Amino acid sequence: MSTRDLDLDVDAPEKVADVLRRAADQYRESQSELQSAWQDKEAGRIWLHIAKALDAAALKVEQSINKY
Repeated sequence: MSTRDLDLDVDAPEKVADVLRRAADQYRESQSELQSAWQDKEAGRIWLHIAKALDAAALKVEQSINKY
């Protein structure tokens, strides 16, 4: 993942939600990799919770955009 992939300095408000979702996907992937590496279902669980928070933030961004 390059830092550009997660750059919130975007040229349109609609792109913010996309960046947040890509970050969430990366965190979910990290959680999955940690579970596999450690053979522990709880390994990396915090990354899954952060991913869910980022998904929720992306949804709120979209809802805010749709209001205007």
